[in-house]
Amino acid sequence: MNKFSTIFTSALVALSLNSFAGDCPALSGEFTIGASENADFSTINDAVNALKCGGVNAPVTFLLEDGTYKERVVISDVPGASAYNTVKFESKSGNNTEVVISYNTTDATLVLNGTSFVTFENLTIDHKNATYGNCARIDGKTNHITFKSVVFDGVEANRTGTATATVYFTSAAPKTNVSFEDCEINNGSFGIYKAGISGENMDSKTNVTGTLFFNQYEAGLALTNEDAPVITNNVISTLSNNTAFKAVALDNVANNVIISNNIINASNGSYGLVMNNCGAQATNLGQINNNSIAVGGNGETFGVYLTGNTDNQVLNFNRVKLTISGNQNNNQAYYRNTGSGNNINMMNNIFYDLNTGGYTIVGNTYKDFFNQLPAQSNPSLSVSANGIMIEKVSPIK
Repeated sequence: MNKFSTIFTSALVALSLNSFAGDCPALSGEFTIGASENADFSTINDAVNALKCGGVNAPVTFLLEDGTYKERVVISDVPGASAYNTVKFESKSGNNTEVVISYNTTDATLVLNGTSFVTFENLTIDHKNATYGNCARIDGKTNHITFKSVVFDGVEANRTGTATATVYFTSAAPKTNVSFEDCEINNGSFGIYKAGISGENMDSKTNVTGTLFFNQYEAGLALTNEDAPVITNNVISTLSNNTAFKAVALDNVANNVIISNNIINASNGSYGLVMNNCGAQATNLGQINNNSIAVGGNGETFGVYLTGNTDNQVLNFNRVKLTISGNQNNNQAYYRNTGSGNNINMMNNIFYDLNTGGYTIVGNTYKDFFNQLPAQSNPSLSVSANGIMIEKVSPIK
């Protein structure tokens, strides 16, 4: 029997009878979860029950011994958790492939509901053999949730909709200060689907950096109703043949979004970066810089696709390559629809079409900091503006 079993047995019985937190001792320090004789808890849920019962009064770290934990983990509000009294679940060995939390029934492997100040590090969260469901579902009002070096193995079937998103944030309440750092997100309809609330209670301070998105069917990263997210140094790669696939899809994103140093490879086509109704401030422009986007396939193909009132954005030093083999008239490296599209500043970008050669720019206007050009259309341009040359180049055969 683990050392905390005796202490918590009576308390957990009381908890099941709707007792108040405080029937158990508050936790502090390090605890081990696993099968060894020295472990403090046998399962993750034993540790979670201790958190529910007693809360924390200092920082707490749960070290998971190597192994597969076949359990569904549900964490709600942790009494006493704060910016100082944080809670962390991490691999004891530091190897994120040796600690696996696995649950393959419909729903989600990890559920966070109104949870704050919790970090998961160097773990694998597995849901890949399920028919539906999520690796992680985050619900309720949540803040300061961090996933660091976590592998998410989502549903492998080609499905659409949030029911098979690998990581799914609901729109039930605002979620702030959510971070994914150096993670790996595999499979699923979406890699991350985060649905905020429109209006004053938008989600905010979402940071996705250094993360690999692989083999999503519908979209890699989709954010809705967000204030100033930061999306940097990620790789999004898919073999999806979904004609509506979007590598990065932003809808109603306000203020200074930063999208930089990302690599997108959607070899079967459709959309690289999509921004709909994403308005920054004229005094604090959105930054879309140093991204490499390759999109291919047989259908309509767009590298950067701006729609609605997407205003006050800078596109600088991006490389967009179309490797399409379908209807060339429907493919654009840069597209903007008839929404407002005010103050779109484009500098030093390379837009290349593998078949036609040349730069393909479609929309009402193309704007750089020096001049406003008239409407342009496929297949290519040969226009100069105040010394800024957009020239046709030869296709690669």
